[in-house]
Amino acid sequence: MTAKGSLHSTQIVVIFVLTTAAFAASFPAIRAAQSSFDPASIVWLRALFASIALALLALGFRARLRIPWPDVLRAAIYGQLGISAFQWLLNSGVAESSIGTASTIVNTAPLISMVLAAAILRERIPLLRWVGVIVCFIGVYILGSSEASTTTKGAVYLIAAAVSLGVYSVAIKTLLTRHHPLTVTFHGTWPGIIFFSWAAPAALNEATSATVNAWVGLATLVLVVTCIGYVFLARLLQELPISRVVFYYYLVPPVAIIYAIVLFGEIPSAREVLGVAVVIGGVVIALSTPATTSTNAAPSGTDPPPR
Repeated sequence: MTAKGSLHSTQIVVIFVLTTAAFAASFPAIRAAQSSFDPASIVWLRALFASIALALLALGFRARLRIPWPDVLRAAIYGQLGISAFQWLLNSGVAESSIGTASTIVNTAPLISMVLAAAILRERIPLLRWVGVIVCFIGVYILGSSEASTTTKGAVYLIAAAVSLGVYSVAIKTLLTRHHPLTVTFHGTWPGIIFFSWAAPAALNEATSATVNAWVGLATLVLVVTCIGYVFLARLLQELPISRVVFYYYLVPPVAIIYAIVLFGEIPSAREVLGVAVVIGGVVIALSTPATTSTNAAPSGTDPPPR
């Protein structure tokens, strides 16, 4: 990572690609972990191991973890909404849906983020991005209406997950003007150990008989999705307008479907393929507007710059 405001266009593209690939990996990883662990157990174990990993990364990148308590509280609240609650809802939704449909329903989150960014942060959003939202939403509808792709219960979980992720992406923006992405992600993650401690006994019991495949899935959720995906997402939100960053969520479904084909042999239906194509078209429309940078500059003298 580089200091805020110093990312070149090539670096931004690379981080976007890694973020997309990391978040897409969550869907097959959840499927693998669920072979041995319940959804709540996954959240608790993920919070435990990810907190340790993030603390070590923060030490290596010289990111300051001691921050004012009001910011710790904000990060904890936002994190439980967009990390722990999101993960539990996503885990539950994936159990009821195909990977392609689950990833696309969740990716209605950009619409929520854009509305909040415009209303709360007064972010100027170009008309073409709103057009792109409409096109993407049509693609989501096509995918969501695919036969046998999800249940009503699964759809409810996934829509709730989209809301939590959409709010999280806007809420942490102000924290990122003062703190390192690793700092914000760490303080959004560790409270999950406490809030989901009720799942600890079951998680420890399930761990004794968990398969290698389940552990690999859990490790992917910790190292790839949380330590790469969430941290890089925070870095992008620190650098760019929300309305530009969140549109790349829509590129998660095609990558997730590729993972599903390779790892599980889960062949998407024709309707799912059509839905993904429409979503990608919406992203192209939305991102055809000129690139802009965020007006929320981080004040100097807070954290050492990301490296």
